[in-house]
Amino acid sequence: MGPESILLSISSEGQGVYSFACPVCTEAVEKQADRKIVSLLVSAGVAPAGRGSDTIALVSEEAPTIPAPALTTDDLIQFHFMLEDDSYLERFLGR
Repeated sequence: MGPESILLSISSEGQGVYSFACPVCTEAVEKQADRKIVSLLVSAGVAPAGRGSDTIALVSEEAPTIPAPALTTDDLIQFHFMLEDDSYLERFLGR
């Protein structure tokens, strides 16, 4: 599963929701995304898309897609733990 498989909607406050189909059971998964998670998803290549008038898109739909290796279940689990680690996020964001 690559970044193109994740739908990210961002509100004007910079928070949002991301969703994707579980690669194992194909069930839809939807998660809340605070500003840190939104920042990480965008930096990982997820292009935000507005779902309504209260959302904004930070990346143009015409932006080129950067090829990336397939995302594995192990990658997703590691990403989950990285999003929960405030010290990692601070280092990643250069703070």
